[in-house]
Amino acid sequence: MVGRLTIKAFMTFSLICLLLTIVPSAAFSWGDAIHVYISDRLNAEHGYKNMNEMWGSLGPDIFNFIFDPNLCPAWLADQTHTDSFMKVWDKADTISEKALAYGFVSHNEAWGADYTAHVSGLTFGQAYGYINTKAMVLLNTSINPAEPHDPILNPKLGEIFASIGMNDEQQLMVTHVIAEYAIDIMFRNDVDPFIGVKMKVAALTRSKKFPALLIDAYASDYATTCDIDYPTAANIITSAEDEYRNSMVSYGKVILQFEPVAVQLIARQIVALAPGFLGGPLPIPEADAIELVKAAIYVSMEICSDYMTEINGTIEYVKNNLTNYGITY
Repeated sequence: MVGRLTIKAFMTFSLICLLLTIVPSAAFSWGDAIHVYISDRLNAEHGYKNMNEMWGSLGPDIFNFIFDPNLCPAWLADQTHTDSFMKVWDKADTISEKALAYGFVSHNEAWGADYTAHVSGLTFGQAYGYINTKAMVLLNTSINPAEPHDPILNPKLGEIFASIGMNDEQQLMVTHVIAEYAIDIMFRNDVDPFIGVKMKVAALTRSKKFPALLIDAYASDYATTCDIDYPTAANIITSAEDEYRNSMVSYGKVILQFEPVAVQLIARQIVALAPGFLGGPLPIPEADAIELVKAAIYVSMEICSDYMTEINGTIEYVKNNLTNYGITY
């Protein structure tokens, strides 16, 4: 079980590592920048509809901000990723709602973008998903791959994590997240230096109808499942979406930084939140921990260097599936 905690002043990545034991692992997939890029390539090429499609594509992860187990975060994550993601499309009437819903549905794990990240990759990781498999590779890679593997002088990342008390599930979750955001950083460097701007603009300009669309799709069943009243359910959905928008604006700013700055910010935040994640103080000095995470990010960049082949394949895969399932407007 994994989860994300909102910290308005910073970025999405800092949210991911604090409460890794609360929301299902389905919450982790492609990074936010990649979801924005995929949706940017699917249908509307520019303008307000395109911004709404981009924001809609991030929508299924909105409820990852709900980390209180009494508020049924696992159920919400399942609804938006696998069980009932089509409800948003079914409730959409206006053009702006259709654009939001189009992006939302493109994210799903059954046959959308998250399928290739989590279930079966197209070019790599056919058995477990591209991101999942890259995370496994990262765990079994030495921090300095240029040196021969030596269990003492140059241990594998998984061995280092185990030595500081992380269990197998925690290790995989952390490397999963590192792989996602390593790809986001590489994508910003290699493909679209303005992806952070697009993310911010999509968050700031999305149609005001989106919270109501989510409420129409999920609030009634959510209230029943979680044994709360309907107004409370609707308020939780609205608040989660608002918090998510704030975090995406902040993360867009981080992605716009030069690579060394972005990596440093990400590593520093992971280490700052590590005591809460590990349930106690850092077992190594803070400066050493930051360097360890930075090294893992850079190693992940090497491991995931083929990312665009998988992403381009995912775009065509999702585009075809949207058409086949009648998701057009």
